[in-house]
Amino acid sequence: MIFNGRYERAKKWQLEQKAKNDAKYDPGYEITPEDIMEKGDMAAMMISGFLTIFPIAVIVLLIMVFIGMAFMHIL
Repeated sequence: MIFNGRYERAKKWQLEQKAKNDAKYDPGYEITPEDIMEKGDMAAMMISGFLTIFPIAVIVLLIMVFIGMAFMHIL
C-alpha cells in the first residue's frame, strides 16, 4: 500500500480518540434521545407528525360523520 504509514497512524489516532471518549462516560450512563437531538429537532418532529397525522384523522372523522348522517337520512 502506498499510504500504509498514514493509514496506520490514522487508525492509531482513531483508537486513541475512541478510548478517550469511552473513558469520559460513566458505564452506567444511558443515552437518551435528548442527548442525540439538536435544538430544533423536537419542534420539527412535532410539526411533521402533525402534518402527517392531522389530514388522515380529518378524513376518517369526515367519513364517520357522513356515515352517521346517512343512517339518520339527513343526506
